Amino acid sequence: DVMLLSDTVGYYEEEFSRYGNIYRIPLPRRKTRIGRILAVFLEYGKVKKGMKAFLRSHESYDAVHCHNLRYNAPCMAAAYRAKVPVRIAYCAVNKPERREFRDRLYFRIYLKLCSFVSNRCCTHKFGVTQNAADYAFGNGKGVPIKNPTVDFEKFDPAKYPQSTDNNIHLLMVGSYSTRKNQKFAVDVLNELKKDHAGATLTFVGYPRSPKETYLPELKEKVRALQLDDSVTFLPQDADIPAVLAESSFLLIPSLQEGLPNVALEAQKMGVSCFVSTDVSDDCDCGICTFLPLDEGAACWAKAISDYAQKHGTGKHYVDMSQWDNRKICE
Repeated sequence: DVMLLSDTVGYYEEEFSRYGNIYRIPLPRRKTRIGRILAVFLEYGKVKKGMKAFLRSHESYDAVHCHNLRYNAPCMAAAYRAKVPVRIAYCAVNKPERREFRDRLYFRIYLKLCSFVSNRCCTHKFGVTQNAADYAFGNGKGVPIKNPTVDFEKFDPAKYPQSTDNNIHLLMVGSYSTRKNQKFAVDVLNELKKDHAGATLTFVGYPRSPKETYLPELKEKVRALQLDDSVTFLPQDADIPAVLAESSFLLIPSLQEGLPNVALEAQKMGVSCFVSTDVSDDCDCGICTFLPLDEGAACWAKAISDYAQKHGTGKHYVDMSQWDNRKICE
């Protein structure tokens, strides 16, 4: 069973409902800055209260697992009070380093509260990286690091025909947001097309909410640069292995990330990745190139062009055995 903190229906709910129940504690969106600051603390109480009430009326659970940095603590506190035997807190995001994303004072105070409560109430803690473990639990020393894994059966390049197209086809996967930085990818394509007229860019993703403006702004940027014929937008539930099989390179120009699973999936399919230096290098299995965002889109375009000239636009396979999801219980 899963508890969602939104009343928005997601892409995979119908599929998930075949395996378990879906419950909700909807949290309202705050429109003002003061409202968003207050929400950080008010939502803690609402989630804790909602989880306590839910666990009182559903006493059969052996474990509660939360992997949301912001809501780990209230979920763990409620599960602790309900005497759920196994209480797992997991952090999948690294501490933001860029000035524009650094935590404000109120959020640092909130995280101090959360790390205290999580450390006291959970029975197991994990981080996607050491940075994430330190970020969530104050001192992550001794916290097991559980990296993402890849479905080797699903991401099997042998199931897909090899592309014979020598043009550069870029791919970016992720929710449309400032942090994922899709607009930068459009700038990279614009620079790249100066020397590679056949270059294309495909986005796979979704807006975080119906009111988000990033996706419309992104599409307007594509129109303004007259790249409509070279940019494709696919829905979140697109066939990712098939899209990767048709792609030359994956772009991850994120301003903040944990350990991006899509980088692992891409490398399993033989797709080389160009990744922001703001992203953990733990995702590099051998075919990732890390580039600073501050050097601009022209720098990224040149790096991609040079790589294509030296190595081609085809697939390059590396040892991915440590990321096999069939080994997760070993």
